[in-house]
Amino acid sequence: MKTILYFVETTLLWIVAFVLMAGLGWRLIFYVVAIFRKRTFSRHGTWHRVITLAGILVPFHRAVLKRPLHAVFRYAFHACLFIVPVWFSGHINVWEESRFEWYWTPLPDAWADWMTLAVLAACVFFIIRRAIFAHLLEARCSEFLVTLITAMPFLSGYFLSHGTLSGINFFDSYLWYFHLISGEVMLLMIVFLFCRTRLSKARCVGCAACVENCPTETLEFNDRGQDRFFRYSRYQCICCGACVNVCPEQAAGLCHELRPSNLISVLTKSEIRQVQLKICPSCGVRFAPAPQIEKITRMVCAKEVDIAPLDYCRRCKNLRPDMQNRPIGSPQPATDSTHS
Repeated sequence: MKTILYFVETTLLWIVAFVLMAGLGWRLIFYVVAIFRKRTFSRHGTWHRVITLAGILVPFHRAVLKRPLHAVFRYAFHACLFIVPVWFSGHINVWEESRFEWYWTPLPDAWADWMTLAVLAACVFFIIRRAIFAHLLEARCSEFLVTLITAMPFLSGYFLSHGTLSGINFFDSYLWYFHLISGEVMLLMIVFLFCRTRLSKARCVGCAACVENCPTETLEFNDRGQDRFFRYSRYQCICCGACVNVCPEQAAGLCHELRPSNLISVLTKSEIRQVQLKICPSCGVRFAPAPQIEKITRMVCAKEVDIAPLDYCRRCKNLRPDMQNRPIGSPQPATDSTHS
């Protein structure tokens, strides 16, 4: 047992540190490669690409005005995730006693305590919210796992620094190792954790506003057969929130995805949404997303309202005399009752 614990404190810690640095370096290199590829940013110049790449440092900024409280809450949460491990006095003491002998001014312990509790409260909130609104958020098991892994180092660290569980022999002997292992697992998770765009199946109507406004051309769609497919590239996404900001249906969102295979999916795009296309009954052409037409139909459908033009493509509406100059939602043409 002592050999295993010594391995956790020494060799495993160095392995985790190496994997973390190598993984972050790998991701940074391929972020740059993906953003500066020739077929990417075909509408923009090099300076625009540099500015966009810098947007990785300020994620979710385009959705601040649309969801201000949500954005501020997440900014504060991620700030605490970074500040507490780096500036907590106990961690700095470990660095000072190591072979590096590094030291920097720590946070006041009271601040570190409050920020730790804020992280734990946020994790509890995320778990409860995803459990209650799972049908709306389309939460996945990996998102619960990410939240749990994030909370464990902060929970064990809080108990360890305050000696809360020191009266229990098991925790008195092994809480430090649990804190160390949970921290190492969290660091490894960072390498394989991606934040990606999610299009809600319940709300997305396939209008492609997110595709048209994506600054890195991360999102794209292709109409094949009877369906429209939305595709997404993880290494082009800078989590700027442009898709969230522009979506008229509140269907776009950013979610965490923990999948090791994503690390090596460098130049590929994965499908994240599929919608059927509406068929024109006159010519058989598929001309618009069916969910979008259905929503417009529900909005204008009422007694004495003509919704027939919604079923036809633009070409057929122009060719049919009875469809010309008939705006959607206009009163239905009066029927001739003289022959009835």
